[in-house]
Amino acid sequence: MIRLFSILFTLCFVLSACTTAPQGPENAVNLTAQLEKVADVHQWQMRGKIAFRQGKEAASLNLVWKNDSGDFDFRLTNFLGVSLVSLNVSDKGSTLEADGETYVDALPEPLIYQITGMVIPVKPLLSWVKGLPIEGDKFTLTEKGLVDTLESDCKTCQNWKVSYGNYGSVKMANGDSVWLPHSISLTQDAASSTAHTQLKIKIYQWNL
Repeated sequence: MIRLFSILFTLCFVLSACTTAPQGPENAVNLTAQLEKVADVHQWQMRGKIAFRQGKEAASLNLVWKNDSGDFDFRLTNFLGVSLVSLNVSDKGSTLEADGETYVDALPEPLIYQITGMVIPVKPLLSWVKGLPIEGDKFTLTEKGLVDTLESDCKTCQNWKVSYGNYGSVKMANGDSVWLPHSISLTQDAASSTAHTQLKIKIYQWNL
C-alpha cells in the first residue's frame, strides 16, 4: 500500500469543476509559436484539484503549485484548506512534509518515492503540465494544433503517458497570451496491473 493513502482522506476519483471549463481556440494555432511561448513560461502558479490512483487506492485533494524556473512549492490541502502534503524544491535541496514528518533530500524524486511509492520524473513534469513535450517525446495534436497526447521517451520517465483537455487562453507577463491545458491526465503502465498509476489534474486557475 502507498503510504500517501494512509495520510490522505480517501475520496471518489472523479474530479468535478466549480467553474466552466475553457473550450480552447476557435481556429487552428501555429504550433511552433505556441510551443515557443510555452517554453518561455518559467514562472507560474496553478490552482485546482489533483486525483491519484494506484491499484485500488485513490485520493483527491486541492492543489496549489507555484514554480519559479524549476524551484517550486507543491502543496496538497483538504477541503478545509489544511495542508496535508507540502513539497518545496530549490537549489538548496528538497523538503517534503507529510503526516507531521519532515523529509529532506538533494532531489525531490527520492522523497516522492519514499512517501508514495511512485517514480515521478519531476523535471519533465514541469514541462508536461504546461502542454510542452520534452526532447524525444512522441506527441499527437488536436484538430486545432495543440498538444493532445504525449508519450515519454527518456530513460528516467518510466513509461508515462500524458493527455490534455480544455485548453484556455492565459495572459502572460509581457501582455501576450498562451494556450495552457486545464485538464491533464498522466498514466504510468507497469508490468503488474496493481502498480498502474494515474494522476488527474483539473486546473481552475493559471497565473503567469
